Amino acid sequence: MVFVYRRVPDYLLISLECYLKPYRLSFMTDEQKQQIKLENDQLISQKGFRVNNWLPILDTPKLRTVEEIKGRMSVMNAMINIAFEAPTYIIDEWIKAQKLTVFLSDSEQQILAKENEDLTEEETNSLMWYLEALWALMWFAQMVDKLEAEKHVGDNMASLLPNLEDGDTNEKLDNIKEIRSELEVYTMLDYYYRLHWYCVDERLNGREPKLNEGQIYERRKALEWAFNRANDWDDVEMGT
Repeated sequence: MVFVYRRVPDYLLISLECYLKPYRLSFMTDEQKQQIKLENDQLISQKGFRVNNWLPILDTPKLRTVEEIKGRMSVMNAMINIAFEAPTYIIDEWIKAQKLTVFLSDSEQQILAKENEDLTEEETNSLMWYLEALWALMWFAQMVDKLEAEKHVGDNMASLLPNLEDGDTNEKLDNIKEIRSELEVYTMLDYYYRLHWYCVDERLNGREPKLNEGQIYERRKALEWAFNRANDWDDVEMGT
């Protein structure tokens, strides 16, 4: 059998590139990752936080699809309302109506199966922290310009998201079409990974970190989840 090479037309290459874009793998070299590590360490030091030169570079990322990112953001935006006393059954009905059930984690399904008065303090607190994780994903989805570790979520956060109390559909998040480049997100994840080490090390050594450890943790978790398609939301690897 003879195989004849035929050049693929440019228009087909462009179509394939657009189709495969959400699933593309990073071709970043270890040298590029090492440079990102060095630059982030310098930035962290300039801000007066300690660094650990022995922390490794992160693995090659495998970004999730735009649909997965939107699904997680949509579920989190809905679930946050429970922390502010929205009835669980109403949030459950909204999620089902918007066809988002497939994006729920096991722990979220368990919360939705309960009455509000049966929720534990830990469950309610975890939903409250979704604000920070969701803010990181909003940055990922280019809904906000910055993800500054020293600042809490922006005052404009609620205006950018569906308001379930007002009867909004999920249109604001359904309209997301693009996410940031792998290089941008890898650089930010690497930055928060190193800040997380700083916060944990300060606490373990009896010192008060200059950053909010919970805030750093939640944002890093969101970026870790988005960068590793093997991670379930309830089981994201967060070692330092």
